[in-house]
Amino acid sequence: MSRSRVFATHLALILVASLTLLPFAFVVNNVFRSNTEFYHHFFSAPESFKGLVELARAYPAPASTVFEVEDVDGTARKVPASDAFRHHLKRAARGPQLAWEVLRGYMVNSLVVSILTAIGVSALGSSTAYILARHRFMGRRAIFLVFLATMMFPGVLTLVPSFLLVKNLGLLNTYWAMILPYVAGGQVFAIFVFRSFFAGIPEELFESARIDGAGHLGLYLNILLPLSRPAFSVVIIMSVIGTWNNFLWPFITNTDGSYHVIASGLYVMATSPHASNFSTMYAAYAISSIPLLILFVYATRPFLEGMTLGALKA
Repeated sequence: MSRSRVFATHLALILVASLTLLPFAFVVNNVFRSNTEFYHHFFSAPESFKGLVELARAYPAPASTVFEVEDVDGTARKVPASDAFRHHLKRAARGPQLAWEVLRGYMVNSLVVSILTAIGVSALGSSTAYILARHRFMGRRAIFLVFLATMMFPGVLTLVPSFLLVKNLGLLNTYWAMILPYVAGGQVFAIFVFRSFFAGIPEELFESARIDGAGHLGLYLNILLPLSRPAFSVVIIMSVIGTWNNFLWPFITNTDGSYHVIASGLYVMATSPHASNFSTMYAAYAISSIPLLILFVYATRPFLEGMTLGALKA
């Protein structure tokens, strides 16, 4: 490929990526803007940032220098440089601070549910897949096909029976109302991924371990776990993303606000008086995305390794 074609390809990819990232830049920009700025200057930079740039250009300024600042209600006043600096920082942080005060409990609930669900899905799914992949018994393929067949049922079809089951078990308004159904619902995908991966491991490794006296637990801990990190990465990442973004199930099983997760918490926040403050709402959306952004940064490589090593092969 010629250098000009490579340059044109990279330029096209950069343009497409810029268009994709434009909504995210719009959200982050509005985190630090007031409603007045939003209505009058739709795409402009936050006034607080402009004020900080003005202070930086004037540094070092005489002690007698005053700067004009504008409050949230539009009132203008003149203050010294030190007060102007604190004013602009406080104005920029107002939306994120209010959003964090509301979302803090929801974030903790989502982390607890997501982490416990990922542990349960990966532990049960991998142990079941180990039996289906490495043990010969009558009907094991039929059992695996039955597991796969359940993927054809839409989640909304099991919504009412699942709710009645959780209600009869007395689990409403608890973490277990979310964790246990999530773990059960994630088994099909986890078993599919783990079984496909385990079936590709050479039998000679297991035979050597059995000669050394390893039992089932030893084979699982000392052979499967070290070799299956890419598969575990795929299952854990998909479990965390699905759990974190789920809205309907946590909302209907937890009427108590103290058990709301981030998705249902954002809905509750959007129907509260905070919805009238655009800065707070945009900050809430941005803050709720930070854990998934961190997961994307640190888990992209093992996720791709899991896919390229055959973790998603039938």
